[in-house]
Parts: sequence; C-alpha cells; structure tokens
Amino acid sequence: MIPSPDDHVAISDLVARYCLTLDLDDTEGWVALFTPDATYQVYGRPWVGHDGLRRMMGAAPGGLHLGGPPVIEMVDDDHAHTVRNLLFIERGVGTPRCAVYHDDLVRTGDGWKIAATRCQFIVADGLSDRPDR
Repeated sequence: MIPSPDDHVAISDLVARYCLTLDLDDTEGWVALFTPDATYQVYGRPWVGHDGLRRMMGAAPGGLHLGGPPVIEMVDDDHAHTVRNLLFIERGVGTPRCAVYHDDLVRTGDGWKIAATRCQFIVADGLSDRPDR
C-alpha cells in the first residue's frame, strides 16, 4: 500500500530530520524522532529506548549524513516500513561508509516516529552488520 501524499511528506521529512539532526550534533532532536521504546540495531548490537539511543550517540563518530529518499510501504494507516540508503562521511578523517536502513515507523499523537531501525553497511559481498573498514 502506498502512502497518502500527506503521509509521504511527513515520513520523508522525518528521515530528512534524522540526517540533519545528526549533522548538527543535536542528540536530543535526533532522539525525539524515535518512540520512547524504540530499538536501533547497528554493528550487530541493539540499542533500546531513548537512553540507549543517547548512549549510542555518545560513542558514535560525528560526520555528514547524506540520505537518499525513502521507499515507503504502508503496513496499515498507522504503521509504515521504509528502506533508505545513506552515505556517511566521518568528520575529520573523511572515511566514507555506505549503508541501507530498514525502519519501522508508527503514527503517534506527535506525528510519525521511528519505532525500530536496522543499519546494515554496503560491503563488497552485499550487506553486513559491520563495515569493511
């Protein structure tokens, strides 16, 4: 099921804010994009809830996040799944990493939020929980 025009705009805005808040080192703005019980899987490790997301961000390198437009699939009126790609360039050293994100989104009283996400890196053999480097 494809999203309504309003949902498409709102979900696209959500994933754009995901990248921009990270680029601006706005951890609280980034955390606010997630549901309080959200799960985030990266490097093969799950991070749970807002406190877990804050801890993850405390250990993550900063840099530039260039996100592609999401492919949005509506599960029902209040749930959606997105797949999106991302190019990350690490601040200072310039190391690039390419990734694909799978997101589960939920409509809340405050708009669309990320309930679960999984980041996989694009490597020579396909997708991996860890980058080649």
